Amino acid sequence: MRIHKSIAATIAILALTACSTNSETVRPRGSAIYTPTTTATASPPETSFSAEAVVIVTQAFYDEYMNCMTNPPAEAIGQVGNWCASNNSNATSSFPANLIAGGVAEAGADPIVCAQSFPMSYKVKDDATYSVSEKTGKAFVAEQFGSGELVLTALLSGANDKLLVDNIVCPVPG
Repeated sequence: MRIHKSIAATIAILALTACSTNSETVRPRGSAIYTPTTTATASPPETSFSAEAVVIVTQAFYDEYMNCMTNPPAEAIGQVGNWCASNNSNATSSFPANLIAGGVAEAGADPIVCAQSFPMSYKVKDDATYSVSEKTGKAFVAEQFGSGELVLTALLSGANDKLLVDNIVCPVPG
């Protein structure tokens, strides 16, 4: 029975991956979040950094994080959230410290999804920006929850021919 679920999950992941290049993560009722798996970093060479690259890297970051959280590796036992945040190939080495500085985790929320529960789906919006002079980018991630939408900001930096997520800024509740 477990093998059948695994095969069904694999088919669902392949179908989602084949249907879209900028895939929206979908969570069927009563099941785990399915995300396309990523290979290596999605960062293009620095000479081609652009707003489009910011979207690609941010989507790869979230896909990798959600996959890690729903299918954690053995090394993450007992510390899944911290391990997945600290071992994302699309994040800077200072990313975990930047998350802690934001204080969201102390308030009881996951500092990457900016909520206490995981979204039903998420999508990186197309209105990202990249500053060539500062080598920084900004992307907006729309997360769908049963009660509505939450939009958070991903901050990226370019260094050593890579564009990587450096911090997540959660919206201030109002």
